[in-house]
Amino acid sequence: MEDQGIRIRDRLEVLFRQIEVERMDGVPILNPSLRVAAFGFEPWQDHALGVLLTPWFMNLVLVPLDQERFATSAPGVGEKVQIALPAGQVEFIVGHEPGFGHSLSCSLFSPVFEFADQDAAEECAKAALVEVLTDPRDETAQDADADFRAVREARLPEPEVEQTKRTPSDVSRRDFLRGGTVEAEPRARA
Repeated sequence: MEDQGIRIRDRLEVLFRQIEVERMDGVPILNPSLRVAAFGFEPWQDHALGVLLTPWFMNLVLVPLDQERFATSAPGVGEKVQIALPAGQVEFIVGHEPGFGHSLSCSLFSPVFEFADQDAAEECAKAALVEVLTDPRDETAQDADADFRAVREARLPEPEVEQTKRTPSDVSRRDFLRGGTVEAEPRARA
């Protein structure tokens, strides 16, 4: 099974390096300090779960292990599905790339200008993967949360607006990775 995860990581990295060259060339949302990298993609239920980092996004990704079976019952490309992960319900969007197959993606950061360098982005990607696989009721989750916040706060800039604490179910994906806070007054998102 580990070999399958390595193959999926390798295939995703090759695919998204190609997309970077062929489809993203000259697009102003690319962070020139980042390169394509995939993390995790170990089996989780009927999928391989991991994080994909590119110069234009960081996504939590589920890749169906049985592409044929998934294709016969899959929602349409672009449709949203709710997946129960140990950390809670997460909304994914169904995608498909010729030569690769189906995947489900949940945007963590897009664009990725928050990251000054590859090391900072990779630390965040790895921490995000640990976080979504951690049940918040688990006592050890509190220690993981503290470690995650320490990594994140050392690498990401402070928010520009006043923050207020909310419950975990009220927190967006981006705010989830920033420590469970949301902006007091929402900014317009592009």
